[in-house]
Amino acid sequence: MVISRIVKPYIENIYQADADDRIYNVNWRTSGEYYVDYESPDETPLSVEVPDMPLKLKVGIKRVSSIVVGTPIRIDTEGMNLFPEDVVDLKVIGPEGQIKYDGENDQQFTGITVSDLKKFGTELKTDGWKIGDYTFQVKTKSSEACGLDAASEVKTLKIRKEEIAIEASTTCVVELETVTLIVTGIAGDQIRVYARTYSRDVQFKAGLDDTPAPRPVPVLYNEFNDTIDSDGVRSYALEFTDSGSYTIRVDLTGPKEVGGIPNKRVGDYDTVDITVLEKEVAFDMPDVVVIGEKIRIQGTATSGTYVSVYVNDTLHPKLTNIVIENGEFSKEVKTTDVGMDVPGSVRLKAWINCKKAAGEERPKRSPDGKDAILLTKPTLTAELSADAVALEDDFTVFCTAQGATEVTILSVSPEGGSGNSLIDKGAKGLSLGRASVSTTDYTYSKKMTVQEDADLGYYDIYVLCTGMDGVGGITGEEDLEAALDVRYNITSLTTGIINTMTQEEIHDILSDLANTAGSDDLMWEGWLKVERPYVWLEPIEAVAVGDPLIVTGASNRQQGYLVVVTCKGPVELCPHIVKIDDGAFWCVFDTTDAVTGTYIVEADDLTGDGATDLTVRIGSCRVDAVRGYDGTRHWTIEV
Repeated sequence: MVISRIVKPYIENIYQADADDRIYNVNWRTSGEYYVDYESPDETPLSVEVPDMPLKLKVGIKRVSSIVVGTPIRIDTEGMNLFPEDVVDLKVIGPEGQIKYDGENDQQFTGITVSDLKKFGTELKTDGWKIGDYTFQVKTKSSEACGLDAASEVKTLKIRKEEIAIEASTTCVVELETVTLIVTGIAGDQIRVYARTYSRDVQFKAGLDDTPAPRPVPVLYNEFNDTIDSDGVRSYALEFTDSGSYTIRVDLTGPKEVGGIPNKRVGDYDTVDITVLEKEVAFDMPDVVVIGEKIRIQGTATSGTYVSVYVNDTLHPKLTNIVIENGEFSKEVKTTDVGMDVPGSVRLKAWINCKKAAGEERPKRSPDGKDAILLTKPTLTAELSADAVALEDDFTVFCTAQGATEVTILSVSPEGGSGNSLIDKGAKGLSLGRASVSTTDYTYSKKMTVQEDADLGYYDIYVLCTGMDGVGGITGEEDLEAALDVRYNITSLTTGIINTMTQEEIHDILSDLANTAGSDDLMWEGWLKVERPYVWLEPIEAVAVGDPLIVTGASNRQQGYLVVVTCKGPVELCPHIVKIDDGAFWCVFDTTDAVTGTYIVEADDLTGDGATDLTVRIGSCRVDAVRGYDGTRHWTIEV
């Protein structure tokens, strides 16, 4: 078999395989392409693999990073794709530097073939090695590995004394926080782990790390026996249910003999002291809350997996076992769902990992956190965007309703229940609207349009909402129309008995519903004047040609409504489109191009309902006021 290196169009190198079809110790160039039996019927392209040099330190099948001196380890290089003949160094660096040859155990680590390296996959002895930290790495010798210069990852190993030892992941912890105990010894050591104070407040957590499951027969004070496995390390999880100082001890209890010789290490022990601090809940709550609002029960906890919050010593389902995540807990509830439905102070008490169910008596021990909240009654305020509105114009009701989710808006005609609806064209009776209340700032607004057939005069405007009990009056009904039916036999707001009632009678009914004994409903009352639309021009002073002609006026059209103002005579001056601003408007005509004559100034809202004009004539200075037949006014001015 022949390998050819091709750098087109030339054959640059030819390599002849041996009798076993192998080519060894060739410095393969990275440029060009390689073929087996080039330009023959059996021509095959040759690919080159990236070197793979895995390295793991094991005792048996378990990876290790720490062992007791004398424990044999395995150098696992499974998957390495170097040739068996490649020469490598197993670079072992210990407390006293690199170990090239281990004389006590007759182990060569440098200048060995990959085949020899893999023998350490069965056993590498550590008898007589120094106590301390070691690193292991495999590196090729380029000159004896086909020019390959590569290395594996560096693995670390701690070699410990032949003694039983115990340490904790932390020696200061909060109640219910998990602590990891690390016990080290020699493989096969039989041990007993327990709290020296025999406290029931020490709870080993079965199934976590190497912590064994409880024995079939309960073991007093939660202790257990175990055996050190092949890597010399065991890890156990425990928690403490009360604050204080605790000593955890490990005793070496066996085996009694090793190889027929009494084990002098039996009876050795080690301890670790752990200080446990009280667990604590800190609430993060507002000082004052309105009954009926949504409130977030929240805060921080120093340990635990969940917290239960009692309201005035009562545990409600929604405040049971609130999950603690990253030391914080939070639960949104409605005050009336968790017993916060009476004005005054309520006290919150929290217990971490409380094993009580909703409705059960609170724990006997002191709470892990306390807080207090002042509950106040819901409030309702409202205002209208305007005192008077023209037909077909809009108005808005603005309101703040703490503790409410929705409000109802009623409007009653000057004619009472027999009058025309304010916002429903062609309808009689009361107009009803609803608005949702913001859950963040408890405000709402409702924009409505006065219909063209609404009655002229003052409409009564009511804003109502249920109180803390969520029902209208004492009827037990959440819906206003249903409440009026139950208490007053008013089955409809647009037909029937309502059509026979005056404004005053309807007012008395709504007031009775909201203010009757036992009711906590809220009601606001206002008045809205409905008018025909009008546009009014103010008197104009006489002007000469070239002077500015200032036009001012008033209107009951809504804010921002557009009015067209024109000035027409022998010539037409440039018209103006102006906006109503707080019931007024104005503009200035340039009379530079005006000629002597009579001009009519007109203001028009373009609806046919609101318009007015005045007349200007060039001549002697005389101003006459004339009222039009349609109630509008215009001015005749002669200059």
